[in-house]
Amino acid sequence: MANIFDIENYLNNLLEIDKFNDFCFNGIQIEGKHEVNKVAIGVSFNKEFLDEALKINADMLLVHHGIFGKGFFKIRGYLKNRISPLIKNNLTLMGYHLPLDAHPEYGNNAQIAKKLDLKILESIDVGFICEYNKAVEFDVFEKKLKNVFERDDLLIYRNKSYVKKVAIISGGGSYALELLEGKVDTYITGEVKEHIRNISKEMGINYINAGHYSTETFGVKSIAKLLEKEFNLEYIFIDIYNEI
Repeated sequence: MANIFDIENYLNNLLEIDKFNDFCFNGIQIEGKHEVNKVAIGVSFNKEFLDEALKINADMLLVHHGIFGKGFFKIRGYLKNRISPLIKNNLTLMGYHLPLDAHPEYGNNAQIAKKLDLKILESIDVGFICEYNKAVEFDVFEKKLKNVFERDDLLIYRNKSYVKKVAIISGGGSYALELLEGKVDTYITGEVKEHIRNISKEMGINYINAGHYSTETFGVKSIAKLLEKEFNLEYIFIDIYNEI
């Protein structure tokens, strides 16, 4: 068994949450039982995820997308239906958003770089600019992508025949494309907007939309493994797949 406040303190320090001006509170968002053994991990807190966590008798939920907002909110409708079972079953909800994107070892973007065998050069926003020692043919890289993200329906705007220098920003990172002109030949992120197709073409950057959900499974998995080691916790990843 482990204490939720010990876990929170450990993760708050590891992920350096005070460095981020986030949309939500990072750490414990709903306090439940203080001693926990089994943790349900996942990308987003929603009713479907919660129902599966209850089925496995989880003591705590650890997610990337928890409850957004920092002010008073009305607990009604869908939000009431999510929160009521948490309180009724005395479950803790813990979430880490931007700090879990940006961490240079355990974060979503660092983990993606590692799985793609890329070397991290520098940070950009909550992501990284990375590179291969030698350029890789795009067809070879595309196979790597499909293997890492475990999906064949990647949205790809292919504007170069090779990949050498790559930017990675998980989740909704289409906003960052214009920051990358002249810096990379390839950009991996989790969402796309209408204008991206033409801008990426005009900039000559390969644009890979690997899905918001699919780019953000890596961080929670990596810190769950860490918690298993540090606190002897059992964890189960609940995959509530979202094609977006």
